Amino acid sequence: MEKARSYVGLFIITPDKEDVDEVTGSIKSVISENSGDITKENMVGKKKLAYPIKKKAEGVYYEISFNAAPESIANMTRQFRINTDLLRSLIDKSE
Repeated sequence: MEKARSYVGLFIITPDKEDVDEVTGSIKSVISENSGDITKENMVGKKKLAYPIKKKAEGVYYEISFNAAPESIANMTRQFRINTDLLRSLIDKSE
């Protein structure tokens, strides 16, 4: 297993989800299950999307910074794609 690297995840949560904390909790649990260590999180809030995604014009943006092994990122990405409460997710390497 390689040394853990820093990553930043940006998630767009569906706006009609009433309990956003439940969705952010599931994001955190996916990261923790894959041996990730959360360093910082930021709830950006509801914003208008540039174009509709899954017939939604708005989304709730959530940003999280974490440390994880590079080989665990593929599994996390797969689990985030399965989550129907997420419109989009992006994980990028942080400097």
